[in-house]
This record gives sequence, structure tokens and C-alpha cells, in this order.
Amino acid sequence: MKTRRLSWAIAMVLGASTAGQATAQTLEERVRRLEQENREQAVAIDQQQRTIAQQKQQLEGSPQRVERLEETLETKRDAGTGLGGWFEHIEIGALIEVEGVYVDPYEGSSESDLVLATFELGIAAQVTDWVEAMASLLYEEDDTDLEVDLAMITIANPDVTPVFFTAGQFYLPFGAYETNLVSDPLTLEIGETRQTAAQLGFVYQGFSGSLYAFNGDNKVDGDDNINSWGANLAFAQEREDLVWTVGAGYINDLGDSDTLQDSVADNRAARQLEIAELRPAEAEQFSLDPTERTGGWTANLGLVYRNFNLIGEYLSATERFDPDSLSFKDKGAEPAAWNIELGYSFEVFGKESVAAVAYQGSSEAVNLELPETRWALGWSIGIFDGTALSFEYAHDKDYSTRDGGTGNNSNAFVAQLAVEF
Repeated sequence: MKTRRLSWAIAMVLGASTAGQATAQTLEERVRRLEQENREQAVAIDQQQRTIAQQKQQLEGSPQRVERLEETLETKRDAGTGLGGWFEHIEIGALIEVEGVYVDPYEGSSESDLVLATFELGIAAQVTDWVEAMASLLYEEDDTDLEVDLAMITIANPDVTPVFFTAGQFYLPFGAYETNLVSDPLTLEIGETRQTAAQLGFVYQGFSGSLYAFNGDNKVDGDDNINSWGANLAFAQEREDLVWTVGAGYINDLGDSDTLQDSVADNRAARQLEIAELRPAEAEQFSLDPTERTGGWTANLGLVYRNFNLIGEYLSATERFDPDSLSFKDKGAEPAAWNIELGYSFEVFGKESVAAVAYQGSSEAVNLELPETRWALGWSIGIFDGTALSFEYAHDKDYSTRDGGTGNNSNAFVAQLAVEF
């Protein structure tokens, strides 16, 4: 089980806790913020808070660790804990996740480790009523060297117009990837895409949507132009005890996702070596860049009813990749993944917690090293302000030997301690 970009997300509960608690951007919070500018409220909300809240709604494709970091920055701003002086509109926040992991893999001996799963440091500034800037640094032990994770500028003023514009490096709004668990859903493993892009969108009376364009890392026939794009549309509503959201998205090149672009590059390089051994002359003409784009689509649904929350998401390629880029059973693969998850929130010794069970799966994704099916159980609790303890057990089943896998099962257990400040 991969544990990169892990986020326990004490979802649907701790996200609504008081300022300073370890929180995840919950489904209910997303809806309330989405409708915030369209409802009469007893307490006035200043311009800075609304602008930041609007931006957060647009980052549906962000890993939940990013959403939690943004929420920490917003909480500090609401509490008036800025740096003061001439830079009083600047806020700084951080997230640290330490994990103990035990894995019994498909083949070989069991493994265990202690890792610094996540360190992220973020800074946000409300430059004017219209302009906000945000950036963050990310480090993940054994996975990501210290790097710039996000750096973006947003132009928005919900008091004047429902339209906003964002430019910079950010996670494209392709997929929602909500979860109550420690590990990322399999949908994120296929679809998460971070690019330098320009995005034009809107938020109006429960509806939100955007169009975005970028020059993807997945070059097609060596073309180095802004030819990649995508779109998303969502609706959210709150009715007494029921909160629900529904969304859909499209991207014209799923090969630009963080996982697939690496797999495509490795597969084409390996294919070139195979051709070189058999027909050296043909190898010189073989392109390491894919020759066509393969689109992707996604749909998601979320429900919160009292203490229960239900998450459903499906993500798939729109057609088969060419076999040299990504194959399955000697033909082009059409990878897909899904996640169905049920969570329940309750108190333990006065501390808010959430328990969840999830069934996930994938198809034609054996070469992406994803399981064919996964059952996962998790429980998270906020033990102190800004501090949460989480546990997860996952049981994976690999693809059959006929489909290129081992046909075996794998088990994993993760314990995570996370702190936001």
C-alpha cells in the first residue's frame, strides 16, 4: 500500500471543530462555504475570509493535506493571529505527519518502518481585496525531496462578481478524492494532477465550475505548447440534517496525471530498448513521447446525514492508451478506479472522532501497481488541539496471474500522528 501524500482527514467532524484543532476540509464545510456568499448571516464575515474560502472551494483536486493546511491558514487569519506590522495580512501554517507502517506484501517478507510522511509549510497573503497569493513547500520521506508544492495567485472578489481567476502551480480540479482514512483513495492514485496552469471559474448559488489550460509534462509527438485542458462542474446544497454535493470533471489528457506521466515515460523507454535489441534501425525512429492524448473523466457524490457520511467517486480514461504507453493483456489499457466509503462520527471521552469503512477497486491498472480491490477500516481521534491520532487497516487483492498480477493478498496497518500549527 502506498502511503505518499497521506491524509487521515478526520472528515466531516473535526473539520467543523473550533480554531486550532487538527481539521480536514469536510464535505459539510465545503457546502457551507460554497453557499456562504448567498445566505444572510447574523455575523458579518470580512472580505479576506470570503476570498480565501472561495479559493478553497475550487481546489477539489487537492490532496486533503493541502486543504487542511489552507484551513489552518484561514483559521489563523480569522483569529487575528497574523505577523503584525506591515505584513499583517500574511499567515503562515504547517502540517507534520509521522507514521508507523507495517506491510505484509503480495510476495516476500513483511516490512515495517517509521517515516516522516509529510512536512508542509504554507504561506498565504491577502494582498488586496481582489488579490490573494499562496505558496507551500513539501517534503515526504523516501518519496519527495523538499520542493515547491503550490505557488499561485488568485484574483477574486465575491462581493462584486462570482467569477474568479487562478494562475500558478496547483492541483487541477479533476476529482474530489474525499476520504476519512489515512491512505489516499485509488481514484487519486490515477487522477491527481499538479501543473502550472491558468483557471477561470465561478461560484454562484450552490453551483461552481471552471475551465483550465496548461502545457502538460506528457508531450505528444514532442509538441511543446499549451494544448492540455480540462473542465469541472459541481453543485452543493444543505437541507436541515442533510448536506449533499455532486460533481463531474473532464481532462483531455489523463496521461498528464502525476502517476501516469511517470508510467508512460518508463514504459516507452523500456519499449525502445526492446525494439533496439530486435531491430536497431527502428528504435531510432521510435518516439519516447506518446503519439496521442487519452482523456479522462470523473464523477463524485457526497452525502452527510447527521453523524453519517457517504462518499462515492469513479474515475476512468475515456478510451484505451496506446500499448507502448500503457498496456493491459497485450493491448492498450483503459485504467479506472472507484471508491465507496461510509463514515460515522462520535465522541470518545469527550474527543471527537470518526470511524470509516471503504471498498475500493481498479480495473486495467496492474501496470500502475494498484490493487484490483481494497477493503479498508480506519479510526481517527483529535487527542489535543491541533493534534490527531489515526489508525488504518487495509486488505488488498492483486490482479490475477492471467491479468499480469500475482493473484495474492496483501495486508497493511498504519498508525499516524499529525499536528497542524
